[in-house]
Amino acid sequence: MNRKDRRAQKKGGGGDLFGRHKPDLSGRPLVARAGAGGVSDMLLGLGGVKKVTPTTASQPDVIDPVHSALTQLRLNETLAANLERLQRSLAATPDSEALLHQVARLQVRLDRRADALITYRHLLALRPDHAEGRHMVAVLAGEAPEKANAAYVASLFDAFADSFDDKLVGWLEYRAPQHVAAALRAAIGEAAAASARGIDLGCGTGLLGPEVRGLMKRLDGIDLSPRMVEKARARRLYDELIVGEIVEVLQARGDSYDLVMAADVLSYFGDLRPLFEAARASLHEGGLFVATVEKGTGARYHAAKTGRYQHGEAYLRKRAADAGFVVLSLDEIELRKEENRPVLGYVFALRAQETPESQAAALSVMPMDAILAGLDAPASGVVLAAAQRMIGSGFALGWAIDLGGCLARHATDLRQLSQHLDMVAEDPLRSRRAFETGLYDDCDSGAVIPFLEDRPDHYDLIMMAEPRIAAADPAAFFSAVKIALAVAGIFVGVFSGDAVSLSETAKAEGLFVLAVEPLPDGTGFCLIAES
Repeated sequence: MNRKDRRAQKKGGGGDLFGRHKPDLSGRPLVARAGAGGVSDMLLGLGGVKKVTPTTASQPDVIDPVHSALTQLRLNETLAANLERLQRSLAATPDSEALLHQVARLQVRLDRRADALITYRHLLALRPDHAEGRHMVAVLAGEAPEKANAAYVASLFDAFADSFDDKLVGWLEYRAPQHVAAALRAAIGEAAAASARGIDLGCGTGLLGPEVRGLMKRLDGIDLSPRMVEKARARRLYDELIVGEIVEVLQARGDSYDLVMAADVLSYFGDLRPLFEAARASLHEGGLFVATVEKGTGARYHAAKTGRYQHGEAYLRKRAADAGFVVLSLDEIELRKEENRPVLGYVFALRAQETPESQAAALSVMPMDAILAGLDAPASGVVLAAAQRMIGSGFALGWAIDLGGCLARHATDLRQLSQHLDMVAEDPLRSRRAFETGLYDDCDSGAVIPFLEDRPDHYDLIMMAEPRIAAADPAAFFSAVKIALAVAGIFVGVFSGDAVSLSETAKAEGLFVLAVEPLPDGTGFCLIAES
């Protein structure tokens, strides 16, 4: 379909390429922005996820949605009744740490986050060293740390050590060890692994041990919880068991292993960079890292109400490449049941092998100021000022994009104008560095014109501070901008060359030119247009 066909399709009803109507994601400038959100999701568009269930893992039962909904309703009624009972007791003894803890946990389960935050803060006021309280206050306040506090994780699993296996396997239909074992077997293939050395990260009570022990000569385990390690030792499947923090132990051991495994452990890490780097450093060249995560979206991680972290596929692929891994498989799975619902995740198998991304990462460790300087352009301030004038103060559009990735230095100000900020650049290294800043929601690399043409009616604000992007074919560029802009969307861009000619080209492609302003240094002009 050419650009004229796309344009005709937009005028004929705003459907997508298949005739389906696209929902309005713009947010429009009539919605006041209350403030910055939590950790944003940045989508890198690095490929889809295929549903693959490992052959050795048990197949999930078919769930009747009506029965599931009724069961959940009854559960919520029971939880609410228990919460009301506990709150009456708490009213009589408002400084009871035990009651505060129970009430806060029930409020989280019932998704009463604001109430839970207040209760956890009350608990911390009474007991400032309460590890779970500190972690949950940060999560519920949108200020989750890069990983869960070690004391919180250790105390959590020490408390559940005796009932862990029964509840997780019997009640929650826990399948993560089987998924890890199946992915490991598939990655090993027919290759002999009899001499392999492996380590089980966050081994817990050793549920992964029986699934993988036959695949390696030596199996070590590590966990923060001493009581969980005692349970694992009773299985007599591990050659060495260590009580300690995963990243620190791996860093201390160097390249000691051929296989690194982690079943349902990475959900206690937000930023996976240190863990992936430590896993890569502990593996021999060609070694395997196989693990599960809870399923998130996009190219960032975020903390769920449970206090555990979720990771998107694009984020996993990015972290793997930067650490020096090749992705062998990355499949969507069901980890367990929770609140009568399946908890979805990913199981991945990575091979330790240098990649262009990891080599570039190792060679270009740059401070933030240097990265931002490389993502700037002389006219970036002009583009920001023009966008601010057009949108006004106190309002926010839905989706905005920075063509060329030249506005990172102004990302904080741009987030006052848009709820979602993307970027695209032809240079993959530029996109990677933009991603590393954490300032954009979505970082892509590729030719700008096809990128815009593939996103009809998507953006409310398109900005360009680099004139070279449009220089080769201004007509095609303006046509692509017209396609990608939502109704009443705004374009702000800087250009060099003849202002009159370029303005006429923009008009010919269907844009309404609102202003043409010379740049302060006289090197070009800023064009402001509307779809």
